[in-house]
Amino acid sequence: MTSKFHSLIPLLLLTFVCSTIAAQSKSLDITYIANEGFLLQSAHHKVLIDALFDESYGTFAVPDKSVLQNIQQSVAPFDSIDALLLTHYHKDHCNPVFINQYLAKHPTVPLVTSKPSLVFIDGECFGFVSRQAQFREMTPPANRSVAKAIGGIPVTAYALKHLTYLRNGIDLEQYMFNLSFYFTMDGISVFHSGDVMPDAFALYQSQHKEWQLHTDVAFLYYKILEAEPKELKRVLDVLQPRYIVPMHIPPAEIAVWQAKLPELKKRFPGILFFSKPMDKETIMVRSK
Repeated sequence: MTSKFHSLIPLLLLTFVCSTIAAQSKSLDITYIANEGFLLQSAHHKVLIDALFDESYGTFAVPDKSVLQNIQQSVAPFDSIDALLLTHYHKDHCNPVFINQYLAKHPTVPLVTSKPSLVFIDGECFGFVSRQAQFREMTPPANRSVAKAIGGIPVTAYALKHLTYLRNGIDLEQYMFNLSFYFTMDGISVFHSGDVMPDAFALYQSQHKEWQLHTDVAFLYYKILEAEPKELKRVLDVLQPRYIVPMHIPPAEIAVWQAKLPELKKRFPGILFFSKPMDKETIMVRSK
């Protein structure tokens, strides 16, 4: 009897250690929709970001029609969504008709976005404003932030400048209002940049010297990772991410990024790469 008991001790210890590690870890499922669109699922929450669109501008990835239909019809894993987040209203992020239809079908799901995006959608879909009970407007002044609790999820929206697109010396994106989101799902912190470059971080930091976030996973516009080392370091010093997801990669550049992924992993061990719609990764985050 004693011999049998002693033989059980290693098994009991292993079970204890595994259960302790599990109790100290939290998981986040990341499902790629297209471009900057993602479904995020933690233990008790689901969030969709920049997921309802079908415009590629001839360059960018768009969701499969079947995926868009499943989102609209709440087919798993797109059921029980807690919030729909939208960084800005460019049509490779936002189809006003799709968003209007979604809110109509899901009257308990809030839309978290800026006033310029709401105005744009309302201009495309007459009567959209009648759904204002579902709006969670977050419109901080430039290089400022606002915070709200959305369905039990604390969300901070940063008004970081949209990336610059110069033509004849004029920034064609100077009026585009971009939100970068920082939020926490069941103890896992997420940053989604929207369309920004390191200069947007520099502008914000020039007015908020102590700006620093502790981020478990950072979704970053892919060209941030191609920035000058000093500029990239500034972004990483602010976010301190455990995982990095490059996004907005044009399909024509996917093979190039896949080829350089081994080198990127040397610099960013926690990098996650998504290339096909509905690709999924589960990350485990140790409790702080």
